Parts: sequence; C-alpha cells; structure tokens
Amino acid sequence: MQTYSPQQLLPLAKRTGRWTIKDFPDGPVLYTTNLGSVLRCQVTKSHHFIVNVENHHAQLGPSQQYAVRIDGQAWQRFPASGGRTSFTISPASHTIEVMTAGNSDLDAVWDGDQGFAIRSVEIDDAGQITMAAAKPVVDFIGDSITAGCWVNGKHAAVDYRPESNYTAIAADRLGVDSVRIAYSAGGVLRPATGGVPVASGFLPRIDLATPWQPNRPQLVVVNLGVNDRRFSSADFATAYEAFIVQVLTTFPAIPVVLLVPFSQSFRSLITTIGHRHRLPVINTAGWCPSFTDGLHPDQAGSCAAGKKLATALTPFLGKNGIK
Repeated sequence: MQTYSPQQLLPLAKRTGRWTIKDFPDGPVLYTTNLGSVLRCQVTKSHHFIVNVENHHAQLGPSQQYAVRIDGQAWQRFPASGGRTSFTISPASHTIEVMTAGNSDLDAVWDGDQGFAIRSVEIDDAGQITMAAAKPVVDFIGDSITAGCWVNGKHAAVDYRPESNYTAIAADRLGVDSVRIAYSAGGVLRPATGGVPVASGFLPRIDLATPWQPNRPQLVVVNLGVNDRRFSSADFATAYEAFIVQVLTTFPAIPVVLLVPFSQSFRSLITTIGHRHRLPVINTAGWCPSFTDGLHPDQAGSCAAGKKLATALTPFLGKNGIK
C-alpha cells in the first residue's frame, strides 16, 4: 500500500473546506474545525481506499464522525474512534469524498486542538490519487443549522448530518462544492460552542492559532441571526451590519446573498441591512416543514429547505456563467 500524507492531501482539500496542516506529537494531520469540510479526490487503479483519522473528541463526549461518498452514491458514515477505515473499490476511476460529519459542543475546537484530524489516506501500490474535477464553489456562513447538527435526532455527533442537511442538498442540486464556515450556537453577538468566538472572530480563523486565507468562491451565502434572539434589536442591527461589511471586505467583488433564518428571527432588520448594502435577501418563510427540536430542520425539513435554496440561488450563480 502507498500512503498519502497530510501535505500531499492539502492541495486536494483546500477547495472544499477550511483545511490546514497541524502538528501533533505523533506527527502532522490534515485538520479543520468545521463540520461539512470535504476532501474530494480522484482515485484510479486501486482496489482499496483507506482513511486514517484521529479521534480528537472531548474526554466525556462522543466519538467524532466522518462520512465517505463514492461516485455520488449514498454516504457511508464511520466513527473516528475506529482510526483506520477501509473501503473496497474497483480499479476504475472513482471520485471519492471524505467529509467531517459529527462532533459535539464539548469538543474544544478553538483553543484545545479538538477539531477533525485526518492522518493519511492509503491506496494500492499501483493506484494514484489526483485532484477531482473542479466545480464552482459556494461559501456558506452560519451556525449549527448550516453546519448540519441535529438533523437525524437529538444525539450529538451520531445524529449530525452535514452530508444531507439543507446546504448539502442545495450544493448537490446546484452541482457546486460547498465550503462551510459555521459553528454550533454561533451568531454575530453570541459566541459559538467549543470556545469559538462570534462570527466576526471565526470568519478569519480556523482556530485561535490558525489564520484562514480566504478562498475565492463564486458566491457567499450568510445565514445568521437565530442564536442572537436573546439580544436587543438595536444591538443585533449594529453587530450584523458590521459583520456584513466584514464579509464584503473579505470577499471583494464576489456576490453575497443573505438568508433570513428559518425561524424568521430579525427578518425585518436583515432585510433592511441587506438592501442598504444592495445585497439580495432571501426570505425563507415556509421553507422548512419539520424540525428535530423546533429549531433545527430534521431530514425531511432539510430536504425541503435545500431544494428551495437551490432554486433561490440558481439566478445568482447564473450571473457568473455557472449552470
């Protein structure tokens, strides 16, 4: 078997997630703090595809989870606690995606090195891993709903479904790669879990020690506000507008679309601020027919909302010549 190191995997992963190389006592890993981050590659002439991961979960929390999809078929989930997970494939050419698919609010992702860690990928000696065909890229900035938490139930990590939440459904229907910049419980005023700061702090960094070099997507979609509902309208308006200015500065000359949260929190303010900056605002009223807990879309609600989002985003991607 031949082994692909984090340094070899990073160029394949940078387009589809906020990945970096992080050094640990046992050596470097391909590392991210974002659910829904993807390593997508093309594998040829191999009968095996093996993923070696480390379980950087909190001691009292559940195992982290990953998901693998081969040639656009059904996602297969596996726990990071297994360490080494093998998939049997044919020696033909295959597009393989590895996604970070579950963690918990206990994981200290910001300053405790408890993010997702891929140690290596193995294939047959005769095989080859290359970069998969490029797709348009859409960045999704948000909270647990955008990240993919609580889609399949009320158990952390095992019931998360970033591979089939509303952003994933929309991305698949649009034929784009999604980059998630989203953390559980986060907002423009409320810090996220895992020690993660508010949105203005987590946008420019992967974790406390790691700045993120912004990518150049074809579109940026912002879905924030539901976690800020405990704050006053005036405070939210100030913080949300400042964050939108930050987004526009971070992604110059790239279209930005604002979503009203599914809960309709701060709908009027988000609409006013968006129009002030000449940004389209998408009203999501009625998009999600069912929820896991009254706030997070369940799988049926995620599918419905994802289809609605794909339809709503199609005109904006079309302006960039993307079909």
